[in-house]
Amino acid sequence: MKDLIELYPSFLSSKIFTKIIEAEQTQIEREELDIKNLEKEFFIDSAVVSLPLWAEFAGIEDNMLLDLDIRRSNIKAALKAMQTTTPLVVKNIAESYSNGNCEVVENYSDYSFIVKFISTIGVPSRIDEIKKIIDKVKPAHLNYDFKFRYITWGDTKKDNLPASWYKEKGYTWENVKNGIHLKGVE
Repeated sequence: MKDLIELYPSFLSSKIFTKIIEAEQTQIEREELDIKNLEKEFFIDSAVVSLPLWAEFAGIEDNMLLDLDIRRSNIKAALKAMQTTTPLVVKNIAESYSNGNCEVVENYSDYSFIVKFISTIGVPSRIDEIKKIIDKVKPAHLNYDFKFRYITWGDTKKDNLPASWYKEKGYTWENVKNGIHLKGVE
């Protein structure tokens, strides 16, 4: 914000006038900041203080002990779950928690569906949250399962990295198959 003092003609300047304008400047800047913070509360992705209200609106309990991102994901998933449960709804729920692409395959013959994690390697860190929300929204007669993507030894050979390289870096096979090594390849 521009300094208020610059908006007044110079013949008005005095110590008292300057102090008054500085006080007004400080107050206006605080109010502008408060307005910006209030605007953030209108959107789930930037809300902090209003998350309990968003959770109440979505019909879920808000656990203040959880990370902000998890709380926001829970609210968004609950709002998505208010719709009729379709493969697209399940897909959106899984994607909002896994931060990757998913596919939902329906198996009509055995009343089930499979959630395939296409772009996520290994089990997503928020799989328990995904299960919780899917259990809430799916029809009771449907079963479901997950299909995860893993790294194989064949995949590691394509990188031309011998098993000894992984061992030297301190990676276990569990790390490798879940793609953890990909974050540290030099």
